[in-house]
Amino acid sequence: MSNPNKNFRIDYRVIIITLALIATLTVAVILNVNNKSNPPGITEEDLALDNGDEKINWASYETMDIDPSNVTAINKAGVYRLSENTINQPLIIDANNDDVKIILDNATIENPTGPAIACYSANNLVIELIGENYLTDGASYDSIYDEDVSGVIYSKDDLVFQGDGTLHLTAKYQDAIVGKDDLKFRGGYYQINATDDGIRGKDSVHIINGNFTISSKADAIKSTNEVDVGKGYVFIEGGNFFIDAGDDGIRASRKLRVDNGTITISQSYEGLESPVIAINGGNISLTTNDDGINAGNGSGDSSTPQNPNNADPSCLLSINGGNIYVNSGGDGVDSNGYIYFNGGTTIIDGPTNNGNGALDSGAGITINGGTVIAVGSNGMAETLGDTSTVYNISVFFQNQLEPNTRIDIKDYNGNTVISHVSAKAFSHLAAGTTDFVLNETYSIYLNDQKYQDFIISGITTTIGNNHNIFNNGFRR
Repeated sequence: MSNPNKNFRIDYRVIIITLALIATLTVAVILNVNNKSNPPGITEEDLALDNGDEKINWASYETMDIDPSNVTAINKAGVYRLSENTINQPLIIDANNDDVKIILDNATIENPTGPAIACYSANNLVIELIGENYLTDGASYDSIYDEDVSGVIYSKDDLVFQGDGTLHLTAKYQDAIVGKDDLKFRGGYYQINATDDGIRGKDSVHIINGNFTISSKADAIKSTNEVDVGKGYVFIEGGNFFIDAGDDGIRASRKLRVDNGTITISQSYEGLESPVIAINGGNISLTTNDDGINAGNGSGDSSTPQNPNNADPSCLLSINGGNIYVNSGGDGVDSNGYIYFNGGTTIIDGPTNNGNGALDSGAGITINGGTVIAVGSNGMAETLGDTSTVYNISVFFQNQLEPNTRIDIKDYNGNTVISHVSAKAFSHLAAGTTDFVLNETYSIYLNDQKYQDFIISGITTTIGNNHNIFNNGFRR
């Protein structure tokens, strides 16, 4: 009798190699999933922070009063004070690599033919505010100024504001504050009225504290460097902001990070805009004609995410904390790449037209924590994503609902887990919360009248039907 196994050999090398390949692929998949579920935020290592001003010992410098009757250019290091006086010509700083501090102590500077303060060279220019200070430029600039000089306060080098005083800036020509290097605020009160931009820093705008009331016909706060690594950012660590902008409220050419503070944008084209946005905390309220929060680079539009090839992997929006409210004419929360909700509370009163959505992503949406309530039109409606770890719902209502409709979602014991009063008409609701439990029954109430019961049947539960629904960024 022949042995059927006599020609069979186990090649252990093949088994070892196969197991190694499986392990490698498994690790790669896990890493990929983790990267999508927990994307990196914007770390301080990502931002080339310049804190050189903190190392200056100002006590070692002589303090000199500025003579309003004989204002000359400041060309050496020191502390210079303008107290309770008015000058009708620019304050010029041209100090090479020296550190200069200007103390504005209840001062007024009015230059009818150019900027109020112009710094052509310095290592650091620090402006300290005491009392009430008023600076105004001219509606047109004299030909002695080159085209870069376009603000009431202009600095070619690092510019830092500090103190507890108030700075009233009236920009008749273009911008209120222009920093061609790093621009930083450590405190103070700012009343800004600008013909063009309010605050513009080329390399960065870093706001640690301060109170800002800005009315601008263009952007209120922006950075513009699109080339240098670690630059082109706006970093807000605290402060209070009241913004009325003709264009964007806060815009960064590369990265925008908000850690804390109160940001109220009562009017703008887009509220917060940058290719990469990380919101880690704060209280934010945005009213916009177009997108509320937009992670985009200006080269594309994610409003028709039918193909993953349309996505821009360089764009990322991550909401990790804070209380955020958006009332948008266009997309509420928009990214040409991914959107991640990892914490906080985000409430969106989105668009009423079907060409936009309360949520709009180019690559997909994931909710891992926090609460999201997004109401808007249903034509481009997206869910909060099947790749999420938090259960969420997508509700298509039979008819468009009127403004001021109260939505309550209650569990089987009658406890309210989601509640919102809409600011505008809507026909779709996307909502996610850690209070949702798999296989549990919930009820939707509209103005205290039961609309429908449903069961959480998976990561995303759809109630009602619309053929245009987008799931995780792509048409289903």
